Amino acid sequence: MPPTPHPQDPAGTAGAPWLSGPGIPLTILASAALVFMCHWGSDVLIPIALAIFISYVLSPPVGWLKRRLRIPLALGATLVMLLVLGTLGAGIVALQPQAGKLLDTIPEAARKLDRQLRRNALDKESAVARMKEAAAELERAASSATNSDPRPAKPKAAAPQPESRVERLLAIGTARVIIAGVNAVVVISLVFLLLVTGDTFKRKLVRASGETLRQRKITVEILQEIEQQVSRYLFAHVATSALLGVLSWIVFAWMGLENAVFWGVAAGVLHLVPYLGPALTMGLTGLVAYLQFDQTEQVALVMGSQLVLASVIGMIVMPWITGRMTSINVVAIFVSLLFWGWLWGAWGLLLGVPIMMTVKAICERTDGLQAIAELLGREPPPREKAPPPAPEESAAAPT
Repeated sequence: MPPTPHPQDPAGTAGAPWLSGPGIPLTILASAALVFMCHWGSDVLIPIALAIFISYVLSPPVGWLKRRLRIPLALGATLVMLLVLGTLGAGIVALQPQAGKLLDTIPEAARKLDRQLRRNALDKESAVARMKEAAAELERAASSATNSDPRPAKPKAAAPQPESRVERLLAIGTARVIIAGVNAVVVISLVFLLLVTGDTFKRKLVRASGETLRQRKITVEILQEIEQQVSRYLFAHVATSALLGVLSWIVFAWMGLENAVFWGVAAGVLHLVPYLGPALTMGLTGLVAYLQFDQTEQVALVMGSQLVLASVIGMIVMPWITGRMTSINVVAIFVSLLFWGWLWGAWGLLLGVPIMMTVKAICERTDGLQAIAELLGREPPPREKAPPPAPEESAAAPT
């Protein structure tokens, strides 16, 4: 039974021992330990969380194949995974020629950028030339102050030859590609196993949650709400990202930007990472527009179109859909993106909202944690007051 708040404690903190005086230090220590564990174990926790949330999206079609077509879970999961991976592979193969053309333009783009920088350096009135002149003046002032010291300068030891920057970048890139490949295999394997097991793991979790019927019922409600909320949010997120990609492709093609299809797909995929993805799309398309058109107005038009599309879809359409499909408020979504983005980087921006939905579903049905669910939850719409009953007419008319 949920705790009854004290008459002078409207927030219900009397029933939450973690908000009382002795419980505050323990709560702070437990929270700090949890944050440290999430940061320290990010290499393991991120693939697990990503696989669980992907399985929530793919489990409805697998269940439909089992119920309607009598296909076993293993075969249904295999068909769904092959369909998803085949679609991704076909998209990559279809975009490969445009990506190759884009890579072929990189040397020419680097030479053009180098010529522009040299032209700016020769211009005495440019900002680059002024910065170089200011740096030279500061260096001369520092050297004159150093030469005023009568003590002879000690001979400098020969510095070791630094490693080539290209070799270092190549080594880092190769290591990251290998790590990304291993994580992709881990995520795909875990998603497949979760789909094959179906509700087996959920039933085990329900049995382990407690002996009483009430405890098991609460666990079932938590699991159902998590699956429902996360599935709705991810579906809305993918749908709005696809919409942004199509609109970006149309706008880029209308402006005459080369590889418009590739950049439209890139805009839709990068939009899956909130805030960081659209900013990266704006920067890349702006750079490509500058190298192609060499006009500031055209660059501003390309970047401005992405800013408008990302703002309308990310700030208006997505919050409206999220507010209707989920029970978490917009402020909590923004704060969770800041926190998980700081903790896990781009993966935190992608997984932050589903994680907070999971936290809210758990806190909402756990004694002493309802205050957290209240902070994360969305304000219910105001109920219309019923009109007052009409006054009863007099039984007899006055004579």
